[in-house]
Amino acid sequence: MLEEEILDFSRRLECLPQFCVLTAPERDLLMQNSTKSLVDKGQILFQQGDFCSGLHILLSGQMKLAFASPQGQEKVLRIIRPGESFCAAMLFTKQPYAFFAQAVRNSLLLHLNKQSMHEIMASNPLFMQNIMQGMADDYQQLVIDFESVRLHSAAERIVRYLLREMEASHASSGVINLDIAKGLIASQLNLTQEHFSRILNELHRFGLIILDGRRIEIPKVDALQAYIPATA
Repeated sequence: MLEEEILDFSRRLECLPQFCVLTAPERDLLMQNSTKSLVDKGQILFQQGDFCSGLHILLSGQMKLAFASPQGQEKVLRIIRPGESFCAAMLFTKQPYAFFAQAVRNSLLLHLNKQSMHEIMASNPLFMQNIMQGMADDYQQLVIDFESVRLHSAAERIVRYLLREMEASHASSGVINLDIAKGLIASQLNLTQEHFSRILNELHRFGLIILDGRRIEIPKVDALQAYIPATA
C-alpha cells in the first residue's frame, strides 16, 4: 500500500472499538503487514475449505458469510457491515473455513496478518480481551439464532429481528431502513424470501408495522413486542 493509504487505514483502525487500545507502534506493525482488497459484488473473498491468514475488516460495502451444500443450497450465517471485523476465531485454529465469504456489494477490506495479530495480542492483554469479547459476542449471537430457528415461529423470528435492528440502529423514532436484501435476511432467519415478505405484509395489515419499500416504521414498539408470546 502507498504511505498515504497506510496512514488513512491506520486512522480508521484507531476508531474501531476493538483496536482503540493499540499504541501507535502496534498499529504501525499491523499496517506494515496488512493488505487492502477491493472485492466486486458477487466476488468470493475466500472459499469454504480455505485456511485463515488473518483478520478481515470491512471498511465499505457489504459482505456475507454463508454455507453451501453440495446441492447448491445456501444458508447465510452473517451479514458484515462497514466497521465490522470477521473471522477472529479462525486466528486460533488450524482448521479451514467451514463457510465462504462473498461481496454483496462492491467492498473495500483491510486484511491484518495473522502472525502480527498474534504478536500484538501476546504483548497487549487489553487488545486480546477485546478480540476475545468480540468472539464471545459472535458465539452468543449464533446460539440465539440457533435457538430462534429451533423454538420460535417464523413470525416471532421476524419480529425479534426487527426489534434487534431497531435497537442496533438506535432508531428512537421507530423507523428502520433495511440495508440488507430481503432474500439475505430471510436466509439468516431460515425462511424463504416469499415467506419473509408474506409475514411482513401480515404485520403491516395488523397495523404492527408500516411498510414503505425498504423503510419499516414501528408505530408502537410495545405492541410489536407483545406479539411475541411470553413463553417464547
